[in-house]
Amino acid sequence: MFGPDDAGGEADDEPTVPAELVASWRSAETQLFGAVLDLPDLYRGVVAMVGDTLDQLRRLGPTPTALLNAAPTIGALVGRGLQAPGPAGPIDPDLIGRAALAVRHREVAAEQASARRVRLLAAARARHLSWVVLEESGDWAGDQFMPYRRLEAHATTGQALLVTAGPDDDFRTCQHAVERLRVDVHTGRVGEPGSPDGGPFRCRLPADREAHAEALRAILGRSG
Repeated sequence: MFGPDDAGGEADDEPTVPAELVASWRSAETQLFGAVLDLPDLYRGVVAMVGDTLDQLRRLGPTPTALLNAAPTIGALVGRGLQAPGPAGPIDPDLIGRAALAVRHREVAAEQASARRVRLLAAARARHLSWVVLEESGDWAGDQFMPYRRLEAHATTGQALLVTAGPDDDFRTCQHAVERLRVDVHTGRVGEPGSPDGGPFRCRLPADREAHAEALRAILGRSG
């Protein structure tokens, strides 16, 4: 099946934000909102300040590079006015800024993923191929500590399958599943299939999972 490795020049040129930097942004977000959770007035003010900073980050561009360039001086981007004392003491502009960076990083990652799906779908159509793997990670056979996830879609209709393997409720073995979804071929956004389908198919063996996915691809390919 056609997949990301077959797209050649379609790979992203943008750098990846280092994991430790993303972790520091998420830590700031948790610290900031955790500190004001029980203070409604201050909480609303913090939400507004993070929102204002987020708007400024969006104007810098939809790329990881924009975030990396903004990060060293994020306190200045937030503004000196935030240093005024509030009900819980001074509000640290750097904390506000790093929380906004965490939110914007999630947005950028989602935007990049959607754009990548659009490129892969277009590349598959150009090669007159029906199904394309848009995303794949983890252990194909199923590993309780390395969950498997594969998103594949019909290049023309956008009808999609989410194929997964992960630990069961007791963490004793793997549970495999196949779920119908839909990918918008123009925006790359993932949504529901558009009609009731009875929910995900679940099984215990990867071979059964793949057999079900193959059968669904055949059905969806004919209906598309």
